[in-house]
Amino acid sequence: MKELRKWAGRIWALYGLIIFFLLVAFFFPFYLVLLSLPLGRYVRPVLFFNQVIFPRIFFTLVGIFLYVEGRERIRGIHPCLIISNHRSAIDFIANPVAYPGRILFLAKKELTRVPLLGYLVKRLCVLVDRKDPASSARSMTQMKKAIGQGFSVLIYPEGTRNRTGQPLGTFYSGAFRLAKETGLPLAVLTLRNVHHRSAAATALDLWPGILRMKWSGVLDPSDFNSYQELSDKAREMMYRDIIH
Repeated sequence: MKELRKWAGRIWALYGLIIFFLLVAFFFPFYLVLLSLPLGRYVRPVLFFNQVIFPRIFFTLVGIFLYVEGRERIRGIHPCLIISNHRSAIDFIANPVAYPGRILFLAKKELTRVPLLGYLVKRLCVLVDRKDPASSARSMTQMKKAIGQGFSVLIYPEGTRNRTGQPLGTFYSGAFRLAKETGLPLAVLTLRNVHHRSAAATALDLWPGILRMKWSGVLDPSDFNSYQELSDKAREMMYRDIIH
């Protein structure tokens, strides 16, 4: 039975992967035209489409329904820094649906090598090469600039997908340093049961059903003496909402 479930998950994941890239390919001319226009004036409409409409089309086609708790906690909070746990390949599609404003992601440079998707990552995300300390410094500067332009920024503090089998991986300090430096509120978004929809160990695992997300809370960086205290509190909130 376990083997049957594994193969069923792989087949559904392959279907989901095909659907995702067919949608990206279908809408790519739209992305290409608008993002090539001068001054980036259409970035916000593209982000709206990418973060509101595209996810709903994709999740409907793969049979996943999003349920968001705690929306009242972030009402009127914009811009802000957002952190979320990162266990699966569908996290980045689901996260923006929970937030009413537009988000720029901090994304790994390696994603720019993915066909078609890589172009969108280069144009719509702040890139970081975690092997290059200078890149991390540049990305911090770019995130501050994006915040100054009215965007919220989403960072996965685990850095990459958590494959440990534990509820959370190790947190990097970047998101919490940025929160302390800018003074922006830090909103904690927890994907509570994403491991039931897509496993952490492999991208080829996907199951239809309800994906539950929760705004665990919003933290004021000025309430904490250090970025480490802020990190510890955010982790505590996220861990609580994953295991309960």
